[in-house]
Amino acid sequence: MTFNELTKLLEVEGFEETAAELHGIICGRLAGGERLHGDKLRNALLASLHSEEELIDNALPSLSRLYQQSLAGLTDPGFAFKPLLPGEETPLAERVEAMAQWTQGFLDGLADSGLSGETLFSDDAANALGDIAAIAQAGFDGDGENEDEVDFAELEEYLRVAAILIFSELASPDDIGPATSTTLH
Repeated sequence: MTFNELTKLLEVEGFEETAAELHGIICGRLAGGERLHGDKLRNALLASLHSEEELIDNALPSLSRLYQQSLAGLTDPGFAFKPLLPGEETPLAERVEAMAQWTQGFLDGLADSGLSGETLFSDDAANALGDIAAIAQAGFDGDGENEDEVDFAELEEYLRVAAILIFSELASPDDIGPATSTTLH
């Protein structure tokens, strides 16, 4: 599901959450160790979202696909995961706002999963969590020049890697899959 597809779904259904925020919530819950299927996903969404139960029920098939897409991205051995954000055709100020919404959603999802800062195993993951919290406060006061675009791209890449790091720190071996080894003969 693309950012634009999710945005349209949420607008049609009348959700209070933005596409970036909702994807962040789902990824945060995943990073916090939750694996949600069927009614567990529905109940988690009811607990995390401000939107009405009927809206969530109407959109549940699409939200289930988004959940599966997010889990697949976070567990991909090629590190294919990306936060769901608007594309380059969107003005930079709106992309920065969406990034702040995604990071706040991610933090909310982590909190809803029961994760606390003490749960993280490494200093790197704890630092990444602190950086994500700082990005959640991001604003835009630039003029949209190339330098601003480069800064945004670097933040987006950092956010992608930080989310993968936190997820992998807390993931079970079943989430990551069997380790591959290379043997020299």
